[in-house]
Amino acid sequence: MRAVPLEQARWLEAVLDTRIALPPGEIEATARAALEAEGLFEPAGRGAAEAAVREAARGRRIDWAARSVTQGDVLDAFHVHCRDALDDVEIDAYDGRVLVARWRAETSRVEARAGALGVERLAGGSPTLLLADLEGAGAGLVEAFLADGALRSSVLVVDLGRLEKVGAVRSSVFVHFEWFLREEYGVKVLPANRFTQGLLERGIISLGMG
Repeated sequence: MRAVPLEQARWLEAVLDTRIALPPGEIEATARAALEAEGLFEPAGRGAAEAAVREAARGRRIDWAARSVTQGDVLDAFHVHCRDALDDVEIDAYDGRVLVARWRAETSRVEARAGALGVERLAGGSPTLLLADLEGAGAGLVEAFLADGALRSSVLVVDLGRLEKVGAVRSSVFVHFEWFLREEYGVKVLPANRFTQGLLERGIISLGMG
């Protein structure tokens, strides 16, 4: 099977992720036709579909000024960093796409994603950091985070390409991740401007909060 383009993989991912379970009928028509042509919605095609999403999620290319990496490269390196350099962080599981790590009694997930479609359905779960393309999620993603406090406090979407994040999750593992990005790659992730502006407009934060 040929590689699935990222713009199609993000739809397929939202269908396959049981936490989101997007009905295939809600997929954008062109992407749905392409995925159906590959047989990826058939029961026999599930393994190939999952492999295609994994490849797209891990293989998303990130170009920084002096370095090109993939989301998979970064997640692999952070896994090694947690395992070998952080005495206060324990690894519960890692499969190359999802890292589950603990800091004391706090368990957090870091996931390489093809996209962020449907992530509002993850609201209220354990702290989850999604490495994903914010642009591909559409304008509704930021609005969903602004409207839902449970979503803001449980899900953090980090776009390594744009070096922007949406969400306000308290997680020591996520703090370690941002420190790792600065130390290993010399990059800093900042809140997306439209997200910060929306929080200000709604009075959720104020300029005097630090």
